[in-house]
Order: sequence, then C-alpha cells, then structure tokens
Amino acid sequence: MKKQLLYSIFLVAALLSAACHRNDIRTETFQIEQLRSDEGVQLIAKALKTLPGIQEIRPNLETHTLTVVFNGRMLYLKNIEYTIVHAGFSLPYWPAPDEAKASLPEELQ
Repeated sequence: MKKQLLYSIFLVAALLSAACHRNDIRTETFQIEQLRSDEGVQLIAKALKTLPGIQEIRPNLETHTLTVVFNGRMLYLKNIEYTIVHAGFSLPYWPAPDEAKASLPEELQ
C-alpha cells in the first residue's frame, strides 16, 4: 500500500513538473535602424518564420523596432539575433555581414 501511495505521489509530481516547463513564452524587442518599410518587415518575417517557436512578430516602423514573441523552450535568443543579422539587418551590437546586406533592396541597405 505504501509503495502504491509513493508511486502515485511521484507520478503526480512528475506530471505537474512537466506541465510547468512545457511553455516558456518570451518577448524580446530589437532595435533595427534599417527597418523603415513594409518590405523590410516582410524580409525579416520570412526569415524568422523558418525558426521553430516564433509565435508573433510586431514591427514598429516609427521607432525602427521589432518585437518578437517566442517559445524559449524551443528557441534561444541568439538564434533570433543570428537570423535577423544574416537576413541583412544590423543590430546595435552585431553588424550584418556585407554579403547579407548586399542582398537587400538598396533602400534597406
């Protein structure tokens, strides 16, 4: 009887623990000076949508910012930064490679 009770308690604790860690929804805002048009938004969105865990992308063309909502259990912040930079858009602390910038339309370079 004690074994069955201990097993039941362990099972309930394991299930509750797993449920707590299923989602880790995070929101991060990026300053992207090149973000000036809908075309830029579409290019970044196309690149980011290939990543698992991206849930929402909210651009603000007035402030040149991009807010990304993502599942932190599926995706690291560095993956998002890398994708933005390699799509040709520089971050304040990470410039885009020249070859990636060259692939952008002239008005976004």
